[in-house]
Amino acid sequence: MRARSPNEVLNWLVVVLAFSLPLYRAWVSLAAYLILVVWFFQGGLRERFDHLKKHPLTVAIVVFMALNLLSLLWSEDPGGGFVYWRKYLYLLLVPAIASSLRPVFALRAFRAFLAGVVLSVAMMPVVILGGLHVRHIHPGNPAATMSHLDYSIVLAVAGLMLLVHLASTPMRWTRRWIWIAVFLTVMGGLLVNIGRSGQFAFAATLLVLVPFILRRRPWYHRAAVLVGVGCVLIAAYAAVPRFQVRVDRGVTELHDAVFSNRIDTNQGKRIAGAVVAFEMARSNPVLGTGIGGNMPAFRRLLETDFPDFADEVGWFPHFHNQYLQVVTELGLVGLLSLLAIFVTLFTGRYRHAEAQAAAVALGCAYLFGFIGDPFLHKQMTLVLFAVAAGIVSADDGVFAEGNPTVSSQVEAK
Repeated sequence: MRARSPNEVLNWLVVVLAFSLPLYRAWVSLAAYLILVVWFFQGGLRERFDHLKKHPLTVAIVVFMALNLLSLLWSEDPGGGFVYWRKYLYLLLVPAIASSLRPVFALRAFRAFLAGVVLSVAMMPVVILGGLHVRHIHPGNPAATMSHLDYSIVLAVAGLMLLVHLASTPMRWTRRWIWIAVFLTVMGGLLVNIGRSGQFAFAATLLVLVPFILRRRPWYHRAAVLVGVGCVLIAAYAAVPRFQVRVDRGVTELHDAVFSNRIDTNQGKRIAGAVVAFEMARSNPVLGTGIGGNMPAFRRLLETDFPDFADEVGWFPHFHNQYLQVVTELGLVGLLSLLAIFVTLFTGRYRHAEAQAAAVALGCAYLFGFIGDPFLHKQMTLVLFAVAAGIVSADDGVFAEGNPTVSSQVEAK
């Protein structure tokens, strides 16, 4: 049995991590840190650093992490802030994967991730039909492997990546029908899951992704497809009662919060938290409170300026919005630093159209999803972003020559 090189071990660890993401948190933590350790000791470190210095996404991530670390100097809770900052170490998976992943393993990781997603979706009917009640899992919330909020963005990203793959990869119709079946399975899970952030992120991203994929087609082709997408979304709303109820309830709660000042609902609490967050941002507009300092400042402001909100939102562990989370911690400087990550993701020097479309799908899914939840504040969704961005960036021209991230040539074989 031949010995595997450190690079090959790293590539297989990426496949394991991709498969684990929808399924099991412990594997995610173990595989992620093993990837970083193997990457550091696999040799050729100086050459890889030279490449990474030319990779804008890596630079943007390092700047964002450094700014968060520096902000501990003016945070009133540097200990808690440092614990929070350690989660951002997962962002280092982006340069580690991008600079080391071989094209054939990128395809394997993509398929492994989808296999994990399909397995996780397959658990949902068991929960619903079996009437299972285990901790947070029950028929009303059948997300069996993680929080329904986090699971929603996992399903949204999986669905969008499948669409990119179907639109960009030549394949026989027999194989295409298999991929379509996988896509419909993932969409079924997204519609049944009660996480609205991922549902909104998926629908909103389609409005950007479809015109992007069809950008070389006449405008009326793009318009016709967008109309078709709208019809499909309306049909899904009409055909899936659980999805319809969640949409209707969300709209009602937003209306009541804005026009009737009701903050005792899910959306009402988010609106109340946002009102306080805007006041915090107005008080510290440039550099914020520092990482770890925003929630103590939030609770003080509830006591002094917003006592009517305290009972409903005083328990918040974070703002339910990535933009508010960052702007209260790091001010406008931090918000621009966060957005720079996505600008560099979108504008990478990708060698293949599929990788570029995947970058748009991933970036938009998170940018829209951030409206509902701080997905970079949570381990599973943070690692998902880092792994997906690393796989996409492996196609960047900065790195070693290769084939598409999800290779059409490999798929055709």
